[in-house]
Amino acid sequence: MTMRTDTAAPAGFIALLNQAIREAGLSYRDVAEKAEISHPFLSRLLGGKRGLPSDKTIAKLERSLNVPSGKLFYEAGRPDPAAKAVLKKERAPVLMRALAPLNDDEMKQVQKLAEKLAKKYHGE
Repeated sequence: MTMRTDTAAPAGFIALLNQAIREAGLSYRDVAEKAEISHPFLSRLLGGKRGLPSDKTIAKLERSLNVPSGKLFYEAGRPDPAAKAVLKKERAPVLMRALAPLNDDEMKQVQKLAEKLAKKYHGE
């Protein structure tokens, strides 16, 4: 018989989740209900007795707590679903290499351009 050993979620993930809960003024039970997860699961997660939840659960937590999309995924060490979609594209490596030398201000300019293009061609 094998023993299961739990690995805690990363400290940054737990800290951001706790901060979002405090800022929302919600109880753990309220958050669990809004995110459609069990209260004991959330308690174990925040107590460092549970590993990272599924991507689906992370997305539910972000929505439930109004955390900017992708922020909890970042702290979890995972790309969010939108980033995964981009990374699967054939030209993604070329784009990443082109972006690598840019500083934060230059990245903001690229982001604004990308948002304009997405809106123009996809109405997003």
